[in-house]
Amino acid sequence: EIMDDNRLKQQKSFQHKCPNCGATLRFDPASGSLLCDHCGGKVQFDQSVDVQERDFSDLATFSRWDDGDVATYRCYNCGAVTVAPRTAIATTCPYCNSPVVIDDKTGSLVKPDSLIPFQLTAKQAAQQLSRWRKRRLFAPNKFRKHTREDSVKGVFVPAWTFDATTTSSYNGTVGIRKTRTVRRNGKTYTESYIDWVPVSGVIDNTFDDVFIRANGNIPEKYFRALQPFPKQNYRVYSNEFVAGYIADHYTLEPLDAFSQAKMQMEQKIRRDILWRYGADVEGTLNVEMRFLSKSFKYMMVPVYVAATKYNKKVYNQYVSGIFSDDKQHSKVCGKAPVSPWKVLLTVLAGIAVIAGIVLLYNYLGDSNPVDIWEDFPEWYSFLK
Repeated sequence: EIMDDNRLKQQKSFQHKCPNCGATLRFDPASGSLLCDHCGGKVQFDQSVDVQERDFSDLATFSRWDDGDVATYRCYNCGAVTVAPRTAIATTCPYCNSPVVIDDKTGSLVKPDSLIPFQLTAKQAAQQLSRWRKRRLFAPNKFRKHTREDSVKGVFVPAWTFDATTTSSYNGTVGIRKTRTVRRNGKTYTESYIDWVPVSGVIDNTFDDVFIRANGNIPEKYFRALQPFPKQNYRVYSNEFVAGYIADHYTLEPLDAFSQAKMQMEQKIRRDILWRYGADVEGTLNVEMRFLSKSFKYMMVPVYVAATKYNKKVYNQYVSGIFSDDKQHSKVCGKAPVSPWKVLLTVLAGIAVIAGIVLLYNYLGDSNPVDIWEDFPEWYSFLK
């Protein structure tokens, strides 16, 4: 989108400038500092680890981003909303590679409390994704080839995290799976059954950083696959970390996010009750959860996003912006296109192998080939 003069005049300097040459600085994951791509200069900045939780009374008192500093970019194709410095004119959506347009409604933007800085460079993320793609055997060969560095985009994904201390009273029944030997009609059988046990009591739990994704740009199953996000990587939010990246904005309100967190907490409490009694299944188990304390924070987690178009459809892959424990790999997940030709050839090859086995048995005269296909009547009819 070509921006008019008024729009250009509204842009204020949010970028960090190199003290040596005046060029724009970006956050460099390799050095953990601001880096100038023009002269190679590096600038250190304060990186506080004193991340604080917010009391629930703070829900309505978020600090805001300065309207002159950042802008919202909305993709008209997939609907993703991202936040970026006004001077960093976004041209494509990281989720579908479609053009995006600026949205002036920035007054409600909330500044994060904390974030996890990127540890991987774009080059390293592309290497991680290349390894993942090569393992997708049914994907088109073009997809499985080397991933270009410029095909992955670093995005800070928003999340709500919740801490809580709970005490829960419960009563009802839980079931323990057991086996027993029975004799019927002169034959001995082993059968399984559930022994229902009445239970009641109180159980206390502590929850630390229950993560809830703050928008739907990344599907839930992939957001979970990218976890955990180790606490030692948390940093107090600072604009310098975002230099050179874009950030998603939340669409899920914090109270709605807390409702989801409560469900996760209750599921964990129910699992703990089963574990307490060595049980396997719930019966009529009633649980009344009460909060002794609760807190939250709004944070950003680093993810590299790739959007692959195949047959007019977009397939997203996601690379965690932080290394795993071995410092060599990062979690990768997402969807891959499937080549129908590869699937067809694999099916035909499978049929050929099975047909060859049948012919071999027939040739050796060790078995009636029809007998082999008793469990596969459809395949046998097809081969005939």
